[in-house]
Amino acid sequence: MQLLPLSLCLLTLTGSTFSDGNGPVSIIVIEGDDVILPCKINKDISLERFEWKKDGKKDVYLHESSPLLVDDGQFSGRVSHSDHELRNGDASITISDTKVSDSGDYTCDFPNLHQTFTVRLVVGKAAKVSIQNPEQTEDGFLLKCLVSDVSPGFKLNISWFDSSGNKLIEQKSDTESEKLHILQTTVKKSDTYRCVATMEELSHQVHSEVHVHIPGSDIPVVVWVILAVMAPIIVAWAVFIYKWKKMS
Repeated sequence: MQLLPLSLCLLTLTGSTFSDGNGPVSIIVIEGDDVILPCKINKDISLERFEWKKDGKKDVYLHESSPLLVDDGQFSGRVSHSDHELRNGDASITISDTKVSDSGDYTCDFPNLHQTFTVRLVVGKAAKVSIQNPEQTEDGFLLKCLVSDVSPGFKLNISWFDSSGNKLIEQKSDTESEKLHILQTTVKKSDTYRCVATMEELSHQVHSEVHVHIPGSDIPVVVWVILAVMAPIIVAWAVFIYKWKKMS
């Protein structure tokens, strides 16, 4: 059996933003990404006081005529604001290098204007995919795909594909814990197989590939056809030669 090196490809897209129409704006991002928490009103707020808090108690950012960044350890050096947007009423902040612990409800409060905005941030881990070395069985070769580091509370879709893009097997689940997820399938022909893990809520997808070589399985179909056609002719010719020699 010949195995080519496994290849890993990570695709990450920007976090999704949505609102249910009644509750706060919700933003979902992958851990490590930068995220903008939106807060904007139709007024020049250059001289206004506004403050950002997490879960109603943890100070994140304070502005009062001039920016007063809050350093509480968790957000140290990771929170910023574009001051030139103040005239446009933009009090949005950027949190860089997000962490799972950043998840929570953030409030943007203008105490003098009696206006408060809420943003719900969810930070999830990016899944990792690996493939065990194929195991030979009586039915073919067993492929095992291992998906780890999946944050709880997200939907996970794991699928096996062949090189033509045909889906061999699929598994959908809700990630209740950070347990290891395994999806296995048995193959009977030489090919390059791909395991794909998708977390749609995070707009995140990873995959890994493995090449499996099964001796004899990659003989072209045309060769089998020729052998099937020629076999009766060869047998008949052998019988004719045998009888001819016997008669002479």
